[in-house]
Amino acid sequence: MVTLAKEVSVEVIPSIINLTIQEFHELAGKYRDAFTLYKTDYFAERSKYQEFTSNIIAVANNLHTCIESTEKYKQQIRLSMEGEQNAVATMTTSLSSGRRTAVSQQQLIENMDALNTKWSNAASVAVKYLQEEVITDIAPSLSELFSKKWLTGSAALETICMTISDYYHDHKHLRPVTRSALLMDLQFRVVSEYLKAIETKRLTFTTYEERSTAGKRMKADVTRLDNMYAEFASSEDMADQLPLLTSIIATAGDVISLKDKSLLSLEATSFARKFPNCPAELLAAILATRDDVGRSDARSLADEVLQHVQFHPKDQIFDQLFALRQQESSEWLPNIGMANVFKSDFISRLKRDA
Repeated sequence: MVTLAKEVSVEVIPSIINLTIQEFHELAGKYRDAFTLYKTDYFAERSKYQEFTSNIIAVANNLHTCIESTEKYKQQIRLSMEGEQNAVATMTTSLSSGRRTAVSQQQLIENMDALNTKWSNAASVAVKYLQEEVITDIAPSLSELFSKKWLTGSAALETICMTISDYYHDHKHLRPVTRSALLMDLQFRVVSEYLKAIETKRLTFTTYEERSTAGKRMKADVTRLDNMYAEFASSEDMADQLPLLTSIIATAGDVISLKDKSLLSLEATSFARKFPNCPAELLAAILATRDDVGRSDARSLADEVLQHVQFHPKDQIFDQLFALRQQESSEWLPNIGMANVFKSDFISRLKRDA
């Protein structure tokens, strides 16, 4: 398009670019509205739309392509305009009102960045719908984690893993950056459910035997989750894109199942060193599940050990986990386009995947 504009006049290039950006902005909004309406209809009557998952995967991949194409186009425009108009500080473009206004190269680049943000946000919504579909199916099993039923042998975690793995047969067709964001969201959701269950006192213990059983179950659950995510990460395009959060479940299990109370302070300190950004109320809740620790003592010990590690290096991914642990299912948002640990390198990862 820019090449064609050059044949007419270099001065019309900014006008053509602006018009293109405006059209794509409108298209991005309409596209998001269309698949949002589709999602609403699907959740109202799921049996009616058998291809929902594959269609939304196609939408997410299309948006991924739009982000890549916009980024590449921006680079082409920058090089083209620098080559053709390096002596021109500003250029003019006609608006629909007939008024003429100066448009700098930087303004055009910013407009394209805004378009990419719009694509990214739409991709975020598409992934949220895929996540919502999975969460809807595993919600009953999530509510069983770290409960009396779970303690006595519930297959909740196995059902969750089998459901996520089953959906992965479709999700593996997502572009790598999108797929990793979805899988990380699901991991956040499952791991956070254990923390939520602990803080809401879904399960408390009256004997050491119960605590010991819970500790073993928590470690077994971690092994199952880690194996599942190791399988997801085994493909070359997913290397180093799926950090594990599950260690906090096993470490909490160590605190809960410790037999000798005289060593509890050391065990709590070990927990705090591994997760120095853990909120005091969460560590206190973990301690308070024990039959031999009162709520007041639990909070005092939590405050004390966390005070000693306040300057330890903190893993930002657990900051996000701790922030999300109290949110309801409907409030959970995927990582693409969101203000989180993945946001800063979203575009760079897209370039790397290209």
